[in-house]
Amino acid sequence: MTGHRPDPGVVHRFRRHSLCVAPRSKTGHMFEMGGVTGSGSGMLDRLTAAVDELLTADHRDGSLVDLVADIATLHTQEQRLAAVKLAMIRVCDADGGHHLAGFATTGSMLTDELHLAPGHWQAMLKTARILATTFPATAQALKDGQISYPHAVALARAKAKPPADRLAEAEPLLLEVAAAGSPAMVRAAVDRMAELLEPEQHDQQDQEIRQRRYLNVSQTLDGWWAVDGHLPQEVGQRLNAALEEFATPADPADTRTAPQRRADAIADIADASLDGETTGVTAVTITADAEHLDRVGATFDDTGMPVGLSTYDVAVCQSRLTLVISQRTGIRWSPLAVGRLNRFATPAQRAALHQRDHGCVYRGCTRPARRCHAHHIVDWRDGGVTDLSNMVLLCAYHHRMIHLGRAEFTDDPETPGRRIAVPSRRHS
Repeated sequence: MTGHRPDPGVVHRFRRHSLCVAPRSKTGHMFEMGGVTGSGSGMLDRLTAAVDELLTADHRDGSLVDLVADIATLHTQEQRLAAVKLAMIRVCDADGGHHLAGFATTGSMLTDELHLAPGHWQAMLKTARILATTFPATAQALKDGQISYPHAVALARAKAKPPADRLAEAEPLLLEVAAAGSPAMVRAAVDRMAELLEPEQHDQQDQEIRQRRYLNVSQTLDGWWAVDGHLPQEVGQRLNAALEEFATPADPADTRTAPQRRADAIADIADASLDGETTGVTAVTITADAEHLDRVGATFDDTGMPVGLSTYDVAVCQSRLTLVISQRTGIRWSPLAVGRLNRFATPAQRAALHQRDHGCVYRGCTRPARRCHAHHIVDWRDGGVTDLSNMVLLCAYHHRMIHLGRAEFTDDPETPGRRIAVPSRRHS
């Protein structure tokens, strides 16, 4: 029986688009890329030998203290090697190394020859270019092992954020964040700084981003329900807080997995909502410095992520996003007020608002009162008082519109003395 012979053209294309590796020595490799053969410059031979030695070493030899120190040293050197790789990729890209290897772009070379995912090589190539041209201090910090490669990628995002020139000037501050926090904190710092420097432009971008929010709930053929979504930060924080509260193990004998407990928590949250109850749902806490009540520096208490300006404004109006005002005393933070309870509507006031407004006062909105926030018409920070004459009910969506300046209050032409919300003339 004669075996099947593959198409010669297929074999040729396979070889053309494959990375052929043949042993050169114990410390190096022979590479054939696109028909071009190279053995490397030899600069990395000692590095390869050192890695071989580390791989064959017995890491149980020596003390655990030394092992921990070695792990820290290895991590630092990993980051420095990432800087070397970025520099090599940038030179290869700038000098046309990809053409020599038979590829149209550096990206296609990295994808086909090194088997990198598109998102990975895009971030790598973009970061290499940005560090070389815009953020030299970040490039140096990576070379020195002071920050990690993910930190550098996060900081490089500032290049695409308006105002890019002013964000570049803030590189030292962003490096301080990178040295003390996670890559997620750096990304948040870039976003927050862009928001503070260009609030109107950021507001527009934020609204465009918020347009991508969605939540799909659909019933499958077997009668079960599928849930899929992408939520804004503050909504995700609140949902996660509620899930964590209801999804705790019932007792030590609870054998449900965490995903199963969260699935069961959805039912409990739905029941509490339908019953008009909110007790038992943990509120999301936002911490702010008493010296900066202009919304600068507020963070989510559980994650430390910076809070957007509009989210902060909503937080000071409703208790599900609890605001904790603190001041620094020495090296510690001391709370001055938790939730600012003296300015939240009391249960009696909320009952009166329900009777008076019946629901969201935004013109045309039909959201019922139990789904609305109690909002100060004259902001509490601006001297507004917590009484019925200065308060109205707003649903979450129109509450945000008020704080974004996309809606404003006016007298209700049909009901004298009543205030309603309408689209802002500035955005109409």
